[in-house]
Amino acid sequence: MVTRTALGFFAIAAVACGPRPVADGPANRGGAGGEITLYRDRAVVRQRVEIDVPVAAYARVRVRVPAGIAIDDLYVLERDRFTIAELRMAGDPRPELPDELSAPEPTPEDADEPTPEDADELAVPDELEAVPEPPAEPREVELVIGAPRAGRFAIHLGYSTDRLRWGAAYTMTTTATRDHAVLGGAIAVRNTTGIALPAMELRVVDAELAAWTEDAALVDPSDPAATPNATPRALGRVVLGDGETRIELLPDAVPREMRSVLVYDPIGTALDRPGSAPVRERSFGAGPASSRVTESFEIVRDRRATAGLPAGPVRLLERRGDGTLAVLGEARLFDASTRVARVDTIPVGTAEGVTGRRERREYTDDERGRRVVEEFVLTIESTRPRPVEVVLREHLYRGHQWALAYPLDGRAVKEGPQQLSMRTIVPSGGRTKTLYVVVYTW
Repeated sequence: MVTRTALGFFAIAAVACGPRPVADGPANRGGAGGEITLYRDRAVVRQRVEIDVPVAAYARVRVRVPAGIAIDDLYVLERDRFTIAELRMAGDPRPELPDELSAPEPTPEDADEPTPEDADELAVPDELEAVPEPPAEPREVELVIGAPRAGRFAIHLGYSTDRLRWGAAYTMTTTATRDHAVLGGAIAVRNTTGIALPAMELRVVDAELAAWTEDAALVDPSDPAATPNATPRALGRVVLGDGETRIELLPDAVPREMRSVLVYDPIGTALDRPGSAPVRERSFGAGPASSRVTESFEIVRDRRATAGLPAGPVRLLERRGDGTLAVLGEARLFDASTRVARVDTIPVGTAEGVTGRRERREYTDDERGRRVVEEFVLTIESTRPRPVEVVLREHLYRGHQWALAYPLDGRAVKEGPQQLSMRTIVPSGGRTKTLYVVVYTW
């Protein structure tokens, strides 16, 4: 992985003859290829640049880079294969060069990258979260590089930029039977670097760069209780021109099982606090909770097909007999809070005749034992004439290091780093109570 991150640009090369490189104008050499990894806050690029070297052992290469890139941000990956004699922004004073530049040992040339096909235009949801930015004025970097012999070579440059923004959105489409749904979605990438980015292998990681790197070092893959880090999602080879490019995320989606279910989620994710040390304030999260139970649809998640998909809003649509679409409900998919969930739920309204209540029964702050213990009771009451199944969704909001004191007969399912779900069957005209005890440690 590139440690000094990078973003896009057209690679442009000019060659030098004689004992010193000459400041020839750049000759565009598009389609050289490379890689871009999109994070929530930055984009990291590994850009292939082709170099033509004649008789001289070194050449002057010019590369256009986005606005906002400083010379200290630029990183040349093959420093062990080439001699980097000069690296500066065009227009800055040029340092004195030695009369002769040593060249590295010969190495095989890189194979040419295949020419990308034109990107297809995609019909995707309108509400993609692309953030507009003012146009950028790209800069030009000059690189004097020593090569082992005459010929064509390729190097890779890296740096980062915040001028590639992206957002994802989804639709789930069902029919009047409402027993299956097909997931579709797209990601919109807005390029405001001022330069086009051809033939780039693109992938997305739904996390901020620094946090994802730190989490990758902290997560123990052998721990079955650990929540996995965000998974990179490959998007294929993409041409990113100026402005917005939309890329389909699920071109081969198949129907997934769907059924009606009730959901009681009294707290939501608003209180979630990350970190290994729990929030120890007694009143935190113990205030009034919602009594609303929602009518929802539960859709089985295909873990292999959806691995690494970025979070975004979703609309559940019903296709009617005349071909028109009606919106049944809206929610979000693939947030970090539901990263390991087996199902996705989309609310479509309030459940008539069913209410919930959340009550904290115990709070113990054991500083000597380095633990906080909370006990909660969730009560569901129903006036409906038939039994109903209710999903109870709770958020362990005080911190990441938690465990249930009792297994709840296997009814508790972890859905994310601070979220679990339990299920209960409420008899007709009756009520159920579900008790659980959570222990936070530090």
